[in-house]
Amino acid sequence: MKIVYNNFLPPRGFAAIMLFGVIFARSKYKLLAPKIVNYESIHKIQAKEVGGYFIYYLIYLFKWLKTGYRKNPFEREAYDNATNLGYLKTCKPFAWKKYEQKIVS
Repeated sequence: MKIVYNNFLPPRGFAAIMLFGVIFARSKYKLLAPKIVNYESIHKIQAKEVGGYFIYYLIYLFKWLKTGYRKNPFEREAYDNATNLGYLKTCKPFAWKKYEQKIVS
């Protein structure tokens, strides 16, 4: 996956962000840790699963507004599997769905 180092993306407080299949990282992180690259690569797979980046970002935004960043199922799958560098070879399609919380009314 292509990595672009710069001083603008991601927002302060984050090491990297995946946008449209490219990882953007702060210049101060000259070499991203493998777990960060894996984490962002999981997001790329999630985008492919839902039918592309546009749809992914719409779903992501909806879930982010509903649950916040940490409880977003896309983020939860990526966090839980960031250190498993073989995860992308073994993950099942739509694995992020198991991280969705049931809403009790």
